Amino acid sequence: MAYTGPELQEKYSNEEEQKSILRLYGLSQFMGASVLSGRYRVPASLHEPIALTPYGESICRRLMRNFKWAEARMACFLTFFHEELLIDHINTDIEALVIAFNEEMESAKVLHPFIWGRELYDKAFDLFPHEPDELDHADTVKLLKDSPRGVFQQLDLLTGPLGILRSCEMRSVPPAIRIPLYHCAKRSCSVIHGTYLSTSDSQVGKAQVKLDDILEKEYGLPSAFFEFFVEVEDLLCGYYGDRRCVSEVALLGECFTEGELDSVALESLKGKSAPLREVLSRNGVTVGDPVKFVDNLSRAAKIQALLLMRSRDLFACVDRAIYTKKIDIPEHETREPRIMRVVSGLYNLSAECSRYGVRVMPSDPSLALVRLQRLILAIYPPSDSDASRDLHWRLRKVQGSTVEEKLQRYMEKEEPAEVVRHLILVGPGPFSIAADRCGLTASDVEEMEDGELLNILLWKLGFSVLSGDESTGSLLRHRESFTQTVAAYSGYSESDKYEIKRESAPLFSSLEKTLDSTLAFSAWALTFDHWSAHPKFDYYLSDARSHMADLLNNAARGSARESIIYDSQGRNTLFPLISGFARMGSYLQKVAGEPEKYRRLARDMPAYAQHAELTPFPFLHTIPFLDLSSDSQDQIMNLLKEFTRILEEGGVTDVRNRLQHQREDFPKEDELLRCLRAIGAFLEGAETSGLCPTLFKSTGTSRDSAGRSSYSFKDYRGRDYVVKRPSGVGRAGLPGLLTDQFIVPVASLSASTEVLRFSVGARSTYTELWQEWPKYRVSSESARDLMGALRAVGAS
Repeated sequence: MAYTGPELQEKYSNEEEQKSILRLYGLSQFMGASVLSGRYRVPASLHEPIALTPYGESICRRLMRNFKWAEARMACFLTFFHEELLIDHINTDIEALVIAFNEEMESAKVLHPFIWGRELYDKAFDLFPHEPDELDHADTVKLLKDSPRGVFQQLDLLTGPLGILRSCEMRSVPPAIRIPLYHCAKRSCSVIHGTYLSTSDSQVGKAQVKLDDILEKEYGLPSAFFEFFVEVEDLLCGYYGDRRCVSEVALLGECFTEGELDSVALESLKGKSAPLREVLSRNGVTVGDPVKFVDNLSRAAKIQALLLMRSRDLFACVDRAIYTKKIDIPEHETREPRIMRVVSGLYNLSAECSRYGVRVMPSDPSLALVRLQRLILAIYPPSDSDASRDLHWRLRKVQGSTVEEKLQRYMEKEEPAEVVRHLILVGPGPFSIAADRCGLTASDVEEMEDGELLNILLWKLGFSVLSGDESTGSLLRHRESFTQTVAAYSGYSESDKYEIKRESAPLFSSLEKTLDSTLAFSAWALTFDHWSAHPKFDYYLSDARSHMADLLNNAARGSARESIIYDSQGRNTLFPLISGFARMGSYLQKVAGEPEKYRRLARDMPAYAQHAELTPFPFLHTIPFLDLSSDSQDQIMNLLKEFTRILEEGGVTDVRNRLQHQREDFPKEDELLRCLRAIGAFLEGAETSGLCPTLFKSTGTSRDSAGRSSYSFKDYRGRDYVVKRPSGVGRAGLPGLLTDQFIVPVASLSASTEVLRFSVGARSTYTELWQEWPKYRVSSESARDLMGALRAVGAS
């Protein structure tokens, strides 16, 4: 008789019994989803600990008409259930099975691929020039040769280079024989394609195939064991929670160098009661000198060891390594897995980290608000009259008859950062509860400023963090301050002059930085071949500076302006920076007169560029300026020349020299004010046009019944920009529309609503890990790729 899911829940209602069954089932999965060595034979140590149920014994005897006892018993273990359990979970010796499995893995008779990193991806690229959808056994062995044991986890059984150990955390990370291994030849395809690995043609494999045939033909329908196992596993592994996820394994494997993993491991071994030290001890592993212990572990073994801890402890150790700069993450960098982009749980959770620590993100970003509300109610629980009264007082100006209604209305209208400031960062009590809920410890935060604590809480909850002013924001502040200083004095005594000179230093310093970044960014944005870059449309100031210097130095050769040489390291003074805009405008005017010289070769375009009428490829030239509308081109050339004119006529260089070089001819008030007006006019034009790199933060989306979408952004001064979809062009490799980015409103692509947009580039150990990524197979794209490319249109 086949059992339903509820009937199995009633039959096996004891939680410890459920765990026992699932541990054994996990071991069968470790064996079943593996690569066996050639002519594999089941050793006695592996099948003798297995006890069969009476139902399993009857099936095993039927199978033994065709196979030996060892293979028949192992086939029953791998199949595990049909109408009833085939395996007796009470009398099976699980500890002996674990030892036997370890021996088989250590001798490389049973292999699992190590998939948490790019090692197999890179190796496959070198070994297999074709697109390997499936590897035969010989090629599978060749791929896995000399690679570490795979790290996988079933419930609390964690396998890897250290053997099968017991983790403190329940996880569902089953072994895989189809692994993401290669990018195809299509440059328009970003999918990492999977490859099936092949096991050997063993007797146990044949026995399992025969057993499946016997069960299908001679026995009844199977019971709902699989659904029952999934339901139990979901409860044990936190499927319905939102604070841990499978992606934490990929985060360790793909987002940290081995040295950074060392730092995390050492954090987790600090002190006699350190979380990793304790769980290793429970697994029979003694740690003496932590440094020597960690040094003796392979990278895969370090990952396995860290996964022995609870997720909360693991995240806390990673956070501590980040906060103490042992792992140095740049301001705008978010580290996330690139190969194993797995999501898990009811909320499709994934793990990522930044300079503010690790967080687990649901696919629905609106759940961040729900998390914040849950946190506030944990700080001010309705059951606590004092806390509820405190919350009511803090929300006294918000309309509502109950405190719950007030909180709901307050959160509907207020920015998350203000909610955190007003309700959480108000004292040690509320903050300590929030810190504990977000996995922070007192030692993590005691030296931090309020702004950093605010960003950590926002980040952990799932919101965007608040960045400081851009370089232009600094210039804006210093200009306002200097204007007030100039207005405060008259007659200019020696003390007045001293104050004005003192206040002018930060003004002109920030002006140079802004001119430098604007000239470099605009030159790079308008003339660099972003489509062919690797990665595409990523802005790095150092790269932009170098490109700008080469461009302007070469553009001036043979002219009267050749004497001005631009430095690629950013050591440029006011005069060359100011004159550089006019020089670049002249260069673009020349380029606009000979567009065919920069026409992209057909072989360098994506397949859809030749065929997609509805969504044409926008970058037909290697200089993106030529792919802009004629109005945009004219406006940009005029703006660049206008920048130089405004700053020259404002006497900016002259005023700076007279203030900073100890000259006698101190500027008059009208000269200072004219200079300030020129700086203001330049700043307004540069920021409004987007030629100055101004970061826009994603603030929301909307969609109507006709399928039209709007993606809203806001810059540091509160100015809005909206990206519309459809845009009129095909997928171009531009940044996704839910990420913070640099937007150039003045640079409209021809016959489109799209403008040039760029991701915030960052260089770190993480970006070094992913150099030369992705690696595309060598092949030509063809017309049959058209539909695949069209399906991706609108993703950018």
